[in-house]
Amino acid sequence: MATDGSNVFRAVPLARWRAKKEGIDLSLVKGSGPKDIILPRDIEKFKTTKSAVKTITHTKKKSASSLARKLAEKKGISLERVEGTGNRGRVMMADVIRVIEKGVIPGDGKGMFGRTLPMSQMRRVIAKRMSQSAFTAPHIYFFTDVEMDTLDKLREEVFPEFEKNFKIRISINDFLIKAVALTIREFPILNAILKGEEIVVMPEINIGLAVALEEGLIVPAIPHADRLGLGEIAQIRADLVERARTRKLKLEEIERGTFTISSLAQFDITFFTAILNPPQSGILSIGKATDHLALRDGKVISKKIARFGLSVDHRIIDGVVAATFLQSLKHRLEKATFTSL
Repeated sequence: MATDGSNVFRAVPLARWRAKKEGIDLSLVKGSGPKDIILPRDIEKFKTTKSAVKTITHTKKKSASSLARKLAEKKGISLERVEGTGNRGRVMMADVIRVIEKGVIPGDGKGMFGRTLPMSQMRRVIAKRMSQSAFTAPHIYFFTDVEMDTLDKLREEVFPEFEKNFKIRISINDFLIKAVALTIREFPILNAILKGEEIVVMPEINIGLAVALEEGLIVPAIPHADRLGLGEIAQIRADLVERARTRKLKLEEIERGTFTISSLAQFDITFFTAILNPPQSGILSIGKATDHLALRDGKVISKKIARFGLSVDHRIIDGVVAATFLQSLKHRLEKATFTSL
């Protein structure tokens, strides 16, 4: 009989032997013999199921070079949490070193308390730029609630056509990028930077989209977004985000941004204040859309509401200008049509 703690699982010897060989937990196998005893055929059947694949994968020791294994053990890093770049995902010493240099050890956090973590090069750059922004540019913040139902409906209507014509899944971010770019056309001062004692309005509207990586945020920018169609924006956005995650962006693609969008809509975060991405003078923050009840023509209806925040450099942009910009963007999104974007 096979046992697991206080539970007992009846299995014939050959079935137990095969389960041990394949790394299969007998508690997950349903027996087909008398009194539910586990037979060899039950082991074979279980191997073909998805749960078997997951179980076997979980119990197998991750492939790693001896040097990588020794270094991981020394630093207290689980190899299961390290992405291998060797043949068939084998973890190499360079992979472990990369995790160490990031300054954040993937996992459940055990062993992190009381440690001093080195800052990665990317984190040092982020720290320097955020300090520069926070202590140099006087920020002011504005918030408004935007009804997202019209935009969601528009996306659903055009989704099949865009997927067919552009081979891309259009996202809400693509609509936001276009809407922000068009609104900046009306308010060029939101596309300005400060140089010495001069305000320089940048000639192109290049909208940056914050992309979260393990080490921090990176902001590739869609060039002249006001002049691109939604399909073109979607294609460029998808390419930039993919290359951001694989560390293949060019410096120019990061530095060309003139305004930034930072969205936490995928989290249960309703609003947040964002720090300017220097030398830019404006950044838009977007929280999660939530259901709100409202009255319309005497009837109770449900509306999807997302809170938008605008942070601006008060040296360049006055409060009335920022408020009017945000109000214009809100109106554009709530009355969105395919032709208006």
